[in-house]
Amino acid sequence: MAWDDKQLHWHLTTRRFGRQFQYFDVIDSTNRWLIENPNAFTLSGGVTIAGHQTAGRGRHSRSWSDSPGNALLCSVMLKLRTKTPARGFLSMIPAIALARTIAKHDPEAEVALKWPNDVLLSHMKVAGILAESTSLNGSEIVVVGIGMNLNSVPAGNFIWPATSLRESSKWHPNREILLAELLNHWEPLFDQFLENDLGGLRTAWEEYGPRHGAYMKRVEAPSMIEGEFVGLGEHGQLLLRDAQGVIQEVYSGDVISA
Repeated sequence: MAWDDKQLHWHLTTRRFGRQFQYFDVIDSTNRWLIENPNAFTLSGGVTIAGHQTAGRGRHSRSWSDSPGNALLCSVMLKLRTKTPARGFLSMIPAIALARTIAKHDPEAEVALKWPNDVLLSHMKVAGILAESTSLNGSEIVVVGIGMNLNSVPAGNFIWPATSLRESSKWHPNREILLAELLNHWEPLFDQFLENDLGGLRTAWEEYGPRHGAYMKRVEAPSMIEGEFVGLGEHGQLLLRDAQGVIQEVYSGDVISA
């Protein structure tokens, strides 16, 4: 399926996100390419897009598979002047943007966010997000990759049940329109981050996150943490109240509903 540059530009309403981009029919990893080519774009929001990835990556060195032409595969370059302890929000923001995009076009869709940065439809994973960083001329560069099943789910074994936008939503856009709509929602959220409106970002994520009081546990080593979900911390960490009433902070790992 050919990529249509004009479709992307017609639907963009951003100032800088998506205004610079590079498209590949096939590439090993859009994240890898941007990490190795930090001079590719002059603006935050430059995008590398692929029709198919041969070595797509997920969190914890997991692989991400796709069916050629049936997924949105892209990486966005974000430029930061200084390092920040709240950098974890940069991988949560596109999840919020994607949830808002789907809900806008299909208000009946069962869209939800799984901490820290998975997007679910009908309780199944439809998109995953991976953030990686490098530096350039004293500035930190964060590359945020997104893989979203658009028309079908690729064959394979998945830790979390998977679905596609076509299977679990009434909205069936092409890749160009979906990317434009995603970037239109992403840019103002990134501006909130730059303005240090972390409270607003926490509220936005929790709109689609688990209900307060939901019992959850981190299942990844070195230690298991479990308790009731009470919200997000100031840096985007998961806050769980354990059986003793102590608030436990989870900064990494796989979390499931107990």
